[in-house]
Parts: sequence; structure tokens; C-alpha cells
Amino acid sequence: MRICFNRTPVSGPWGGGNNFVVNMSNHLREQGHEVVYSLIRNVDIIFMIDPRPSQYGFSIVDIFNYKNKFPEVKIIHRINECDKRKGTDLMDNSLLRSNLIADKTVFISNWLAEYFIEKGFNREYDVIYNGCNADIFYPLKNKKLEKPLKLVTHHWSDNWMKGFDIYVEIDKFLKNNKEFEFSYIGRYNQRYTPAFTKVVEPLHGDELGNELRKHDIYVTASRWEPCGMHHIEGAASGMPTLFHEQGGGINELCREHGYGFNNFESFLEKLSLLRENYFEIRKKINYENIDITNCCKKYYRLMRSLK
Repeated sequence: MRICFNRTPVSGPWGGGNNFVVNMSNHLREQGHEVVYSLIRNVDIIFMIDPRPSQYGFSIVDIFNYKNKFPEVKIIHRINECDKRKGTDLMDNSLLRSNLIADKTVFISNWLAEYFIEKGFNREYDVIYNGCNADIFYPLKNKKLEKPLKLVTHHWSDNWMKGFDIYVEIDKFLKNNKEFEFSYIGRYNQRYTPAFTKVVEPLHGDELGNELRKHDIYVTASRWEPCGMHHIEGAASGMPTLFHEQGGGINELCREHGYGFNNFESFLEKLSLLRENYFEIRKKINYENIDITNCCKKYYRLMRSLK
């Protein structure tokens, strides 16, 4: 079959949508299918990753026109965004309108599906979580805890909702406390001016995996994430997780191998609890569930059901 994605993959430290396109494209080619990123003739299935116009792909308008011209083409709409996570007011309606053309709808978390159901979504859907490359993100086999504990987070987006309010509090705490270290990897908000946090430029691929494995505990204070990739890469690298209770779709995976907090005081309490139960919690990480191969196989089965 000829499968088209409406976003062209980009090399470098990009977000979860790009990660999915890269890995799903590779998986489809391994299965013997042709993958394209433009609306040429004889496309069997279109993966709609984002309905908006972009220099990295084409929009819902182009998909709609193609569907009118070739009504036999099937459309899978992968929904991985919402207004709540960035405080915007345009994305939800755009996704709901664009979804009307879809033959199959996939949400990347149950939280996101429920969010759109409250907005009026009333069609059949599947939930498929993100995954990461286990050849890049994998745990150390003989893990040992040393003092001070090494905590880490990483983000591609610099939006304040990524949890910078908590990261500011962590940095303040580190001024007079040495019980743990904290590293921030990636782009960061201009209002975030850490003095006692180790800041690392955006990384991807093997460089990111190698850096993450230097740490003990993963932290995400991000709010209302549809699902995200950062916490998955952290867990796949062998780290139990401290996550914000307002994390949205993040919580569905993180609660299996970590503890939730709702402010900085409870963050410190849960950090202490995690330290006490570290290896017990670490054993609960389901590496198969967060492997990109598992994710791609589920999309592939869904894709095959259309033919």
C-alpha cells in the first residue's frame, strides 16, 4: 500500500508528533509498504497528524480536496493536541471540524479522549499511547543509587505550562540544600532563570538517551499534556517518575511507576517516599508498553482493518 503522512519528518530534538512520523514510517517500510509525504496519486491511507498548514506538510484543506477527488482513500486522524495544554483557544475546534473527514480516530490518551468528548466529540475511537525507541532509551542493568540523587527533566517546548513554576521552586531549594541535583535538558522559558540547576542544550537520539541514563529519578511538572514523550523516554531509561497530578494524559502511564504531587511541598514529600521505595517502584516500569514497536504495531493493526 501507499501510505501518506501530512507531516514530513524532521531531524533533531522535535516533539512527539515528529517522533511518531519517523518511527511509524520506518515500521511501514519494514512491512513492505511505500511511505510518502505529499498527496500524489494512488494513496491508500492518509495519516492526518495535524490539520493546520505548515512548512513541513499539508493541511486539512488539501486532504479534503484529495478525498473529494479520490473518495476511496482512507484517513486516520491521530489527535495529540488540545488548547488546554497551552492556554490557547483555536486548536480544539479545528481538530473537531477536521475529524469529521476521518475514517478512524486515535487519541494518544484516555484523558485526551474524555476531554474532547466533553467538547462534543461523539464518534468511535481508539486510544494508542506513544512509545520510544528501545535501542536508544533503555535502563542500566546494574543500577545503584549514590548521593546526591540525580533528578532530571527534558522538554522540547518552552511553554510555561511545561511545569516551569515547579522547576523554579526546585532551583530555589537547591541554593541551600544538597540532598539532590537537578538537570534541565532542552529549550526553556525566558522567565526561567535557573542558578543551581544543570542546564543542558536540547538533545535527541543517542545523545539524549546517554544523558538521561546518568540520572536516577525523572521529574515532570507539565500540566494537561495529551500524552507527551518526555516522561516515556525517562521511564524507558530506567527512571521512576515524579509527576504533577494535573498532568493530564501523562498520569496514565506515570502512575504505574511513580508518585504524583500537586505543589512543591508535596513534591519533596513524594521524593522522600520514592527514595525509600526506589528499586521496588523501578521494577514496575513496563518497558514493553512504552516501546515504539508496540505503539507502531497497534497503528498497523488499525490501518489493516481499513482495507
